[in-house]
Amino acid sequence: MPDKQEFNRQVRRTAFLTVGLAAALVFGMFVLAGGDWIPGTIIVAATLIGLARQVPVIRRLCSAESPPSPSRHKPVH
Repeated sequence: MPDKQEFNRQVRRTAFLTVGLAAALVFGMFVLAGGDWIPGTIIVAATLIGLARQVPVIRRLCSAESPPSPSRHKPVH
């Protein structure tokens, strides 16, 4: 299990990549709607492949137990 900083880095990287791919998918749909079939199809296909490759990474990050955070309250004696 990676330490907490490495885990957070992986989550942040995956989130940025997924948001970027989603934006590219919307852009590809606009290109398709505009009538440019070849570039629109290439953009949408490449984006869907990228998103499909992210699904196992997201599943792994969501199922991994994050390291326990330190307690924020004082113990009662």
